Amino acid sequence: MLTFKQIKAEDVVVMRHKVLKIGQPVETCYFEGDLDEGTKHFGAFLNNELVGAVTMMLKKTNTYKVHPVYRLTGLSIEQEHQHQHIGKRLLHFAEENISRKGTVMIWCFARDYAVPFYKKSGYQLNVQEVVIPYIGSHRIMFKFVPKED
Repeated sequence: MLTFKQIKAEDVVVMRHKVLKIGQPVETCYFEGDLDEGTKHFGAFLNNELVGAVTMMLKKTNTYKVHPVYRLTGLSIEQEHQHQHIGKRLLHFAEENISRKGTVMIWCFARDYAVPFYKKSGYQLNVQEVVIPYIGSHRIMFKFVPKED
């Protein structure tokens, strides 16, 4: 049975290391903002075992004054559970959770190979390329998520 819930930063770090930062020191899996007050971490559990994680960080910005802005980061699903719609469902769960009080804007740095996934989930592509050291090329993507009624 697949379930979703809010989890601790330590659990997200383990998943990032297994999926996104293979072969790199575990220290690289701690992201600036992981422990900030507005940050929320979410996990996907298959038969009570953590198989995926994502982080939503509330960001202060002067650019967008109307909506709260979140940065989506570290979406990771264990290799053997990819292509089973777990990432899509986890992302939707996280979006619903952060939009309960109002419409939010979410943005992320999407790895080039993940751009189609985010497009299918309603994210728009900013053509600007960002190269992240030791990881590679990413694209900025964003989405407005309306308040859940």
